Amino acid sequence: MKFYFVNSQIPELAGLTRLRRKLVYQCALQALLTEQPSTMTVCSCWLFGCILIGALAGGLTDTGCHFSHPILVVTVGGLVGALIGVFIGTQFLTARLRPYLRRVLEERKDEIARIS
Repeated sequence: MKFYFVNSQIPELAGLTRLRRKLVYQCALQALLTEQPSTMTVCSCWLFGCILIGALAGGLTDTGCHFSHPILVVTVGGLVGALIGVFIGTQFLTARLRPYLRRVLEERKDEIARIS
């Protein structure tokens, strides 16, 4: 599986201008969430699960090392977990979104061509 860090790296969006990429992405996302609303639930579960695991890891680290600011250690652990959760959720969403991107590009190619 290839990782995409920005929308311009997605092959379906690579040749488009920034405005066209944004509009195609929004249309495809709307179509995906209309047909498969559970996708957002899965991405949210990954995010909250990673936040919880990161906070627990921060708490366990503090328990073993006895830092002077334990709440800060737990917060940093939660933030690191959030970053990991956002990355995983975004990759999952991109994988589910690519067929919709192709469909939007095919169905609305005339409209997209008119956008400057």
